[in-house]
Parts: sequence; C-alpha cells; structure tokens
Amino acid sequence: SHIIAPAVATGNTVVAKPSEMTSVTAWMMCKLLEEAGFPPGVVNMVFGTGPRAGDALVGHPDVPLVSFTGSTATAQRITERSAPFCKKLSLELGGKNPAIVFSDADLDQAVTTTVRSSFSNQGEICLCTSRIYVERSIYPEFLKKFVAATREWKTGSPSDPDNNNGALVSREHLEKVRSFVTLARSEGATVLCGEGEDPLVLPERNTSGYFMRPTVITGVAESSRVMQDEIFGPVVCVNPFDGEDEAVAKGNGVRYGLAATVWTRDVGRVHRVARRLEAGLVWTNCWLVRDLNLPFGGMKNSGVGREGGRDSYHFFTEVKTITVKH
Repeated sequence: SHIIAPAVATGNTVVAKPSEMTSVTAWMMCKLLEEAGFPPGVVNMVFGTGPRAGDALVGHPDVPLVSFTGSTATAQRITERSAPFCKKLSLELGGKNPAIVFSDADLDQAVTTTVRSSFSNQGEICLCTSRIYVERSIYPEFLKKFVAATREWKTGSPSDPDNNNGALVSREHLEKVRSFVTLARSEGATVLCGEGEDPLVLPERNTSGYFMRPTVITGVAESSRVMQDEIFGPVVCVNPFDGEDEAVAKGNGVRYGLAATVWTRDVGRVHRVARRLEAGLVWTNCWLVRDLNLPFGGMKNSGVGREGGRDSYHFFTEVKTITVKH
C-alpha cells in the first residue's frame, strides 16, 4: 500500500503482485479500494508466485518501472530481468539492523524500546533490531534487564489483546528462524531465553500454529551467519563493545544498511555516530518514529533508491524538457 498510494497520486496505473504468503490481505485491500471509488483498472492485483507471476511482470516491456519490497536475492533477479529494458527500479530489501547502547543511555528506556524494536510483529519487520551492541561497562546490567523484559513479551493468539506477538508467516519460515538458533548453539553461543529455553504455552486451538518465543542470544561471533544473515524473526544477538570506533565498526560490519538505533545522552556523539553509520535511517533514543514526507530506503544490500514524499514523486514521474521557439 505504501507503494500504491504515491504511484496513483502521481497519475499512474498500478499492477501489484503481493507475496503468495499475504494474498488475503492484498485481496481485502482491493475490496477497500473498490469501496473507496477507485475506477476499474487503476489498481490491478495479480496473485501468484515470484518465478511465474513476478517474473512475467518484471520482464514485460510495457512495465516502465518496478518498485519491489523483499529479499536481496530476488532483487538481483529483478535487476537482471529489467536491465534489457532500462527500467527504473526502487528496491527496498533486507536489514540486519543494529542498536548501539552507550553507557550514558537512559537504560530503562533503551531496554523497553529495544525489546519492542527487536520483537514487534514477531520480528517480521524489515526495520526490526537484530543486533544489539552494548558498551561493556553496562553490558551485564543491560543484559539482565533486557532478558527479563523479553520474558514478559507475550506470544500467542493474536485475538487475545494481552499478547504482543502472533504466529510467524509460514511453517517453512518458522523452521528457517529456528535453524539459526540451532546454528548459534552449535557454534558455542548462549541462548538466554526463548527458543528451547522457555516453554511456550498456547491455547488448544493454536498449538499447531507457527509460534516462537522472543529469543536472546549472546556470544555470537561477528562472522557467524547468525550475525550476518537476515533472520526476519523474533531472534536478537547481544554483544559488548569498547568505545565509539568499535561500536561503529560492528554496526557497519554486515552487508546490509537499512536502519540503526543509537542510545546516548551525548548530543555530539549522536551526530558523530549517526553520520558514520551506513544506514538509510538512524533513530536516536527512539525507534520507528516516522514522518512519511522523509526519505525511506537503505544502503548497500538493503536497497536502491528512496521512497516517501518528494522522493516518491520523482520516482513515479518523468522529467520532460519542452523548448518552444517563437
């Protein structure tokens, strides 16, 4: 929907292909567009898999631009397929977003917000925190408070308002997320809470669902796939750091560059660290505070281009120069 709105507002028609895992919500949006009075043919929804429906759309000569949200691997395929047609591309891809917590941070606020930034929507938000770096002097205290707060984050039926998280999107995805926890254990890391550590008690009707408790892991090597690959689930790794330079180096030490969060009371440090971090969005002492007029997008393998406000306007339109001689 965040792509459809600016595309239509700038005078385009849209062909949208949702993930095959989210077809129902896309269909429901079509019903709402119809109810809102959109003329037939302005927004067209095509359902199907990436290799069939998606590939046909991306490789069609009558599609002048492609805006895609998804994996880096799929984006590489889209780039290859669209290159012969010189299509405009906007690619919003994965993230492996760091939170950097300095010793002068408001610790309670940092813990509360970082639990939310790590585990909201089962960690299935591209902007979720998946790596937490904590200055060594406060590392033990942060870890103790963070694990305690994580254990309070409730997982279960989404129809129960007391629950924070529901189920992951599919059985295959749940197995993938769990495999990262298994890998971390096999490499000698410590799982402090969540998967395999705390029981998950579900109502009878939900016991076969794809639920997983928020999981906190320490002692993961920076080179591990657990630290380098996007997991896209309720799993976060916590490691200590010494000094600003090391914090920035660790924050930048992955191929992704979508978002980052910095926790400190030092305004000078906020500006220094935010400037050095390779991320399209940097939050300081907060998370997911959005102004839809501001640019949204990532660096490195997290994407190409920016969307939102003026950037969306430029992407969904073409500049034309007309010279008239009198």
